[in-house]
Amino acid sequence: MRKHFILPMLFLTAMNGCAANHYIENRQDSLAFFLNMPTAKSVNFASSVDNYTLHTANEISSGTWQVTIAQAPELKYFYIVDGATYLPDCRFKETDDFGSENCLYLP
Repeated sequence: MRKHFILPMLFLTAMNGCAANHYIENRQDSLAFFLNMPTAKSVNFASSVDNYTLHTANEISSGTWQVTIAQAPELKYFYIVDGATYLPDCRFKETDDFGSENCLYLP
């Protein structure tokens, strides 16, 4: 790969905090989480913002799922894809009290 291609990709990954199949849009009063999971039949999202209440993601295009939650200065989160816990490649992770990992959103 050429240097001029790698730097923009690194910048975008750092800005979103996650890898290409998962990204976050920081909006004025909300956070929109996107997951590219073409084979999924259902996607749910859980975060520390509301005590890990499951939110149903909407398939906004073929294989791309979106969920929007209230703005938060930072939070922990994960997905449930077709009934199984799914943790995307994230820039920041933590191990919880039960030995599982969560992604961390730190703007």
